[in-house]
Amino acid sequence: MDPPRPRWPSRPVPVCRPASEPAAPEPDTGRAGPWPLPRSGEACALARRAVRHTLSRWGLGDLADTAELLVSELVANALRHAHGPVHLTLVRGRSVCCQVGDGSRELPRVRRATADDEDGRGMSMVDLMACDWGADRTPWGKEVWFSLPAPALPAPALPATAVPAPAPPAEERD
Repeated sequence: MDPPRPRWPSRPVPVCRPASEPAAPEPDTGRAGPWPLPRSGEACALARRAVRHTLSRWGLGDLADTAELLVSELVANALRHAHGPVHLTLVRGRSVCCQVGDGSRELPRVRRATADDEDGRGMSMVDLMACDWGADRTPWGKEVWFSLPAPALPAPALPATAVPAPAPPAEERD
């Protein structure tokens, strides 16, 4: 008797934002890249290194393992299924967004791999581990992205002159 097959999530997959639903603006708190990646086996390692270094610099080292795994998948897909230059960009706002651009306009999709399939599980992994993901067509191809939750940014410090002095206690005013 065959073991039961895992059930895949039935939630809709956000592959491409419709033009009628623009993304909410995020605070411009950090951008790294774009870094060009070689069309060779070292591209995934370079992308992982860039992600780990950038997240560490942003104080988000706890996200590095997940981000490295997912960015490896996107870069490997770009090398395998697309043509032209590949690049990586990271953006920090209310979330951390990792974007991998390539020269193909064909959008990725989640596949349901069978137990005997050797591939076809990568975008399912991205779908399960990222808080959101998608792809946007660009004039030169597409950018596939995923986002991970980032801790809230600290409120900007007000200059000392903008902070009113506290009022003295009532008993001292008499």
